[in-house]
Amino acid sequence: MMIRALASLALLAAACLPAMADDQDDQQDAADINATFAQGLASAEKPQTANEKWTCAVFWNVWTEFAELDLGTDFVALLDPALSQSSARTATSHWEKQATLAMGLGMGELDVETELYIEMQTESAWDMAEGVVWGDDYNYPFILGQCAVPAGE
Repeated sequence: MMIRALASLALLAAACLPAMADDQDDQQDAADINATFAQGLASAEKPQTANEKWTCAVFWNVWTEFAELDLGTDFVALLDPALSQSSARTATSHWEKQATLAMGLGMGELDVETELYIEMQTESAWDMAEGVVWGDDYNYPFILGQCAVPAGE
């Protein structure tokens, strides 16, 4: 009986250890993403051209699509509030508006060259998002930091 109880405890402990390790890994990954995002915020490089503004719109839009789905809502809750879904949607709209204003166009008036540029940037954003999911490349949150909506806008 004693051996069976000890074996049960050992199995229970073995089952809990990966979850505890995952929690620690998630906290470390979230801290890494937050730190990289903060570096992007502090960067002197901010979007100036229409293409740079389109890039920001695309990267924020992809973030709204993949963050909670691929990283999970619990993980996203560990991130800087500026990386929340609502903040990301606001940033997407902001940069789309800024890009179209910079081009002197409306959203329905994009030329073929701009549409191709947006498509290429979308593919790049999804490729970089994969690096965030695997925890081996945090350039994506750096770009989001550079593309944060300026205070007062």
